[in-house]
Amino acid sequence: MFTSFFLKMLNKEALSLKNNAREIIASLGLKKGDLVGDFGSGGGYFALEFAKIVGPTGQVYAIDNQQKNLDFVKKRSRREALDNVAFIQAETEMNKIAEGSLDLLFSRNVIHHLSDPAKHLQNLKRFLKPDGRLAIIDHKPKRGLSFVALFKHHTPSATILQETEKAGYTLMKSFDFLPEQTYNVFRVK
Repeated sequence: MFTSFFLKMLNKEALSLKNNAREIIASLGLKKGDLVGDFGSGGGYFALEFAKIVGPTGQVYAIDNQQKNLDFVKKRSRREALDNVAFIQAETEMNKIAEGSLDLLFSRNVIHHLSDPAKHLQNLKRFLKPDGRLAIIDHKPKRGLSFVALFKHHTPSATILQETEKAGYTLMKSFDFLPEQTYNVFRVK
């Protein structure tokens, strides 16, 4: 019950005007037939939106380490009749994604949860096509009495750039239309 409420709140937050979900999606330039991994899919808002864009010839992998999150997204995808979403438990089922197959690996508000971001990002690199992209969005550091500040749910942009460099990525583009988050797109070196 609480999980469902929390994930609905995550999806509502993703869709809020300040988080510019539509602009994020448009900036990714997805097209029919693309293969996309949503790493840390949470409530599935982006995974399901990506599935609508890539269509039946494309595939979206909702990747999360919480099975209850994947179950929630699976129910939503069935309700929306989206048959092109696969559900991957991050710790045990990554081998279900073919190496060198993804056009995009998307990660929103996940990097701050990783104990060794460079190691995780290096491991994920093998799933990208040679021209595949890695999109990382994370909270900017905040001060005061906010959830992001109190629980350190943020990653400074400099840290993201350093960790992706260490993992073997190079920056393609940075976007500045998210007031409370950083948004960078990388490719494999």
